[in-house]
Amino acid sequence: MDTSPHPFEGSMVDSPIEDHDGFYYDEYEAPDPDILPPTTSTYIHREKPVPRPPTIDELKSDLGQALDTAMTSLDRAMANVDDTPPRPDVPSPGKTQGWFEIQGMQVLDVMTLAIRAAKMYYTSHEYPDRLDAIKSEREIRTDLLAVMEVLKHMATRNFAGGIKDDELETMSSWITGIRAMVQRDEAMEKAERDERLRWDWLEGDWSGREIEREIAFLKSMDDEVEPFPSWTPVSEAHEVPTPFLASFADGLRLVKLHNAAVKKSPRRFGAIPTFHTDTQKPYRQAENLRFWIKAAELRFEIFLKVDVMGVVYNSNRQVWVDFEAAIWKWCKAVREEITLEWSKS
Repeated sequence: MDTSPHPFEGSMVDSPIEDHDGFYYDEYEAPDPDILPPTTSTYIHREKPVPRPPTIDELKSDLGQALDTAMTSLDRAMANVDDTPPRPDVPSPGKTQGWFEIQGMQVLDVMTLAIRAAKMYYTSHEYPDRLDAIKSEREIRTDLLAVMEVLKHMATRNFAGGIKDDELETMSSWITGIRAMVQRDEAMEKAERDERLRWDWLEGDWSGREIEREIAFLKSMDDEVEPFPSWTPVSEAHEVPTPFLASFADGLRLVKLHNAAVKKSPRRFGAIPTFHTDTQKPYRQAENLRFWIKAAELRFEIFLKVDVMGVVYNSNRQVWVDFEAAIWKWCKAVREEITLEWSKS
């Protein structure tokens, strides 16, 4: 019997996971302080600075400078004067194709900048309805496309023969029209400021004269030729409706007052676009009143309680008491909001 040791006896007995070299598992697997764990996020949030939008005064200044530069280039082109100052040691260039290209490229550049400034002025204006009252958007687009078409034809023919007289006239007319529109805009803005200075209800002590203040507010918002009838409280009136309330019964004047208040506020939205001007039919009067009530809720967040059909058909005295209270509630809320908005602007 062979009693010699088996050649694989030691390896079969010893555990393969035991450490025979003197290293410990914890020391071998110790994390490197210079290496981040795999679950660590390396994303760094960087705040991107958002530029402040330009004010209307800055846009107006940029537009004026761009128009002045463009008009100066057009005047030089009309007079056939080179943009570079003459030097005695350099002969004046003749009217060659190269000179026409240089002249045309300069006009193209300054007109492009003027168009860009005008577009920024159109699209960033605080009160686009004011611009629309001066010139409609369709007319503005038509004039702008005419100028761009002229610039396109000039560049297509590579400014051969220089700038034509009709092209100069089209561009000059556009610049003149833009300047006239800006001047008209400034005049309308000044007129609005002067009108606000005449609003005595904006400030002051009106203690004990609250109804007088609301009537003054209504008169400043009213554009009708016919003045308001004198106000008589419903509680003191022998017959209802009083002449004052009867002037509002068809809802037409209330709708116009709402639209006027929206137009004269800094935030000009929420006007009533469609309403009935012919109020011979009772249902049209009722719809005008409903338009006014709903618009007050959507634009000024005023919830009015009015018996519309009771007002239209004069059903009872309480209807007019509630109607008068709703009018004063609307006046107070709208007046306070307009005052707050103009104080912030």
